Amino acid sequence: MRSPTRPALLAAGWAAAAALVLVAPGNLVMRLAFGMFDDPGLGRQSLLAALGVLLALATVRLGTRTAVRPQERRADGTVRPALWARTATWTAAGLPVLGFSVPHLLWGLGLPLGVAGGSRAELAGLGGSAVFWALLVAGPVAGGLLTLGLIARWGQVFPAWVPFAGGRRVPRCLAAVPAAAVGMLVGQYGAMMTGCLAFGVTRTCAPGGGAEVLDGSWGFAGTYPVFLLWGTSLLAAAAGYLHTTARARLSDS
Repeated sequence: MRSPTRPALLAAGWAAAAALVLVAPGNLVMRLAFGMFDDPGLGRQSLLAALGVLLALATVRLGTRTAVRPQERRADGTVRPALWARTATWTAAGLPVLGFSVPHLLWGLGLPLGVAGGSRAELAGLGGSAVFWALLVAGPVAGGLLTLGLIARWGQVFPAWVPFAGGRRVPRCLAAVPAAAVGMLVGQYGAMMTGCLAFGVTRTCAPGGGAEVLDGSWGFAGTYPVFLLWGTSLLAAAAGYLHTTARARLSDS
């Protein structure tokens, strides 16, 4: 399929899948994670998200089956991911570090970058919290390093030093499912809150109040688009991993 049909179908598939997974369900994954099952629209939103995931998988399959470029093998036999997969993965690994860890690092050190006067006092005590440093500074860095496994050799084959599994092929779900789940979690939240920033914070976005904390604090508000871009790139990285490993299996069969 070398005609314009292939890129058009792939673009349409990815656009529709992104809308169904990130926008249509609202903040679905976070509500499920916190046990908020009383929303009457939960069933409909779950169905839309499931349809988006199925469409994304179908699009990955289409891209894999109709790929026109030859597959590149590394010296150890693992497959070298396509450029778009490597780009998406590096983006997904770097965004949470630059857009989340770095601002929180500065805030923890007492530098209120992008924070209005009313919120500066609340940031003063963050530097003494171990939970703050572990979750909001070190956590995204660790997540970024794990994300790079989607394009690394050890994301396809376990290193030799891993007990009982060294040298064996990594189960695809072991890498793809956590990446997709986190991508949906942060991406849905980012899509919802970025929309609220663009069109005005409403009761839907801040039902318990507290929207005033964003007044003049572009450092806080800027994390919402970061979540959206992080989630989108992480989902693309997971799709790239599935594409890479599927092509490896096709060539081995």
